Amino acid sequence: MSGKLIVCEGLDCSGKTTAIDEVINSNSEYVYSKGIGSNSRFGRTARRFPSTFMFLSELVYNTHTHILPSLREDKTILQDRYDVSVASFVPNTNRWYNQLLIHATRLLIPEPDAIVYFHLPLEGRIKRLRQKGKKYELILAENPDMITLREKEYEKWYEHFSGPKTRIDTEKNNIQQTARLLEDFVQSL
Repeated sequence: MSGKLIVCEGLDCSGKTTAIDEVINSNSEYVYSKGIGSNSRFGRTARRFPSTFMFLSELVYNTHTHILPSLREDKTILQDRYDVSVASFVPNTNRWYNQLLIHATRLLIPEPDAIVYFHLPLEGRIKRLRQKGKKYELILAENPDMITLREKEYEKWYEHFSGPKTRIDTEKNNIQQTARLLEDFVQSL
């Protein structure tokens, strides 16, 4: 395949989706792909019956119906969430069945060509979560330990990735600057 898969990850309210939208709206050469919480039939089912299995099934489904065909057409995909999002949601990734599901899924999806990690310090994240005000975001805002636990998973993922990668601090940059950093990185590949 000649296309590129650029995985954009970061915890809730880190600015990744907004930055991706900004880049997509200004440059039609990129393709948007929602990894978790899409409007596909698997995405709707996963939101209705949330579980590790359902979210990973959604990712595999989207990979084979959207990502792989776009890569074959030489498209550059900006992937909003990937397998690490699911792994970071799992309360205990040491449980054998969660490890098995995550490992099996990774055999069915392509390795990213590059990753972009959207980071926001804890205090700023809590502020954004409270501003958003939805049930899940408020639960996170009231439980900073959950945020820290998920952040550790993202840090491990970022450190272990051996390909091109960048970290964007969304607290120091407004949305236009964040989108520009994303697009500059993608164009440098």
